[in-house]
Formats: sequence, structure tokens, C-alpha cells
Amino acid sequence: MKFICSTTIMTMVLASVAIAAPVEIIQSPSGDKLVYSKCKTKPNKCMAQAAKTCSGPYQVIDSESHAGGLFADLMPGPITWYSMTVQCGKSDGAFPNFQFRGQSYQPPSYVQCNTYGSSVICLGN
Repeated sequence: MKFICSTTIMTMVLASVAIAAPVEIIQSPSGDKLVYSKCKTKPNKCMAQAAKTCSGPYQVIDSESHAGGLFADLMPGPITWYSMTVQCGKSDGAFPNFQFRGQSYQPPSYVQCNTYGSSVICLGN
């Protein structure tokens, strides 16, 4: 039973990492190659991924940031994820702005109650 539970947890972790693929090549309607780059915590990582994939300069088409989890950004969480779409080749030199989109993360509320004699005192957010 312990082995099955460990295997299930490991599968879920690996699946969540696979969902958060950092770079995706997209074919534009005009046939040009677009690069979609996604990273967490530092927007500079997205810019480095795009430059490496393009082997040089690129034009920023779109950029955004949103709340996500540690391994994937399937639902709002405490980690900021960044993504941008670029076109490889000549650039106008404009940096991505990574404007925040989507839902903000709201940590779960908690309440802790203690009993003192016949009194109950509850504290929480």
C-alpha cells in the first residue's frame, strides 16, 4: 500500500512538471516561427529562454504574469508565473511588461480554537 501511494504521488509530481513546459514553438498564421516561453518567479528566465531558442534577437508579441502553484500554474497559488510570446528575428528593442492577468491567490483562511475552562477562544484570519 505504501509503495502504491508513493508511486501515485511521484506520478502526480512528474505530471505537473510536464504540464509546465518552459518553451513551445508555435506556427503563426503567416508561417513565421513564434516562441512561447513560460517560467516562474523571475521574468528574466523567460527572456533568456526566448533568446536561447531564437539564437539571437526577438520581437515581443505578448507577455503576462499570473498566480500559480509551485510545479504548475493550473490554478491560482502563491507563485508568480510569467509567460511571453515572441517572434524570432529583428526586434524593436521593447521589453515585455508582464502585466498581471487572471485571479489573484487568496490563502486559505484558518481558525484555531482553544478551550480554557468553560470558555472557548477562537483566533484566525
